[in-house]
Amino acid sequence: MQEITKGNVSVKISEQGAELKSLVVDGRELMWCADPAYWGKTSPFLFPMVGNTKGDKTSFGGVVYPLGKHGFARDKTWEVIPSEKADTVSFVLRADEQTKQVYPFDFSVEITYRAVALGLRIEYEVQSASSNRSPMPFCIGAHPAFACPFDKNDKFEDYKIVFGQDETVNSPVMDTADGLWDGGNRVPRLFEEREFALDYSLFDNDCVYFDTVKSTSALLTKDGTHGVFVNWENFTSLGVWTPAGKRAPFVCIEPWKGTNDYKDELTAVDAAGHRIAEFEKKRGVKIMPPGGTCRYGMTIEWV
Repeated sequence: MQEITKGNVSVKISEQGAELKSLVVDGRELMWCADPAYWGKTSPFLFPMVGNTKGDKTSFGGVVYPLGKHGFARDKTWEVIPSEKADTVSFVLRADEQTKQVYPFDFSVEITYRAVALGLRIEYEVQSASSNRSPMPFCIGAHPAFACPFDKNDKFEDYKIVFGQDETVNSPVMDTADGLWDGGNRVPRLFEEREFALDYSLFDNDCVYFDTVKSTSALLTKDGTHGVFVNWENFTSLGVWTPAGKRAPFVCIEPWKGTNDYKDELTAVDAAGHRIAEFEKKRGVKIMPPGGTCRYGMTIEWV
């Protein structure tokens, strides 16, 4: 476990998955405790897939590969990059023979955590090796789970997520039988408004997906002013999640680039004749040329 500090901020990150495990600001723990009775993660990093693939398979360049939910980065042990700064630590994950069995590209991903005055800054850098023979498609996502309610006398339903801009969003509904989005079945979430009130019933079909979000920030709050403020760069959509039916005391605010397969994306066929998605044609997927670099960022603060 790696620990960084700055003033009244202390952070713990595990080498397993380079996963943020604790963020304490002024004595307040912002993160979910990973109680396995509800969900045994705190903030997994999603790469090179976000969400589900049809049948845990996908197609790269016409070749079928077994790539499952959220990819593999969260399950790998990351290398720690030494730093002389008490407030900063970095991790790197590189392609190996195991990753190439499910994702046929040479890559490196570096995540840097830096404690700041009110919380934590996270920077993600994805590199496609110049040795790749074709452009490298990937999805990337953050999955931080925040303790909610903040105080034991509050209820989950007392809280809301306030976006940085007015939003009009009709979310696709997930088919829980296969974990795919049904883009033809949508539910109105917001209409020219910023406040998304939380209720456990919203998550009966799993994640609430804001696929057309314009905002680059969101505040998890009870009073509309104070709470957990999340700001992101270069991610293009947002998932909000708590496990269905568990009434868990946390909610995830997840900036994403890419997402679950949609039912209408199943244009490839595996050896058994089952329809799967062509990864490079997925909604929101990033296509990077050999030798390219992409950067993403997220800040979590108590305000």
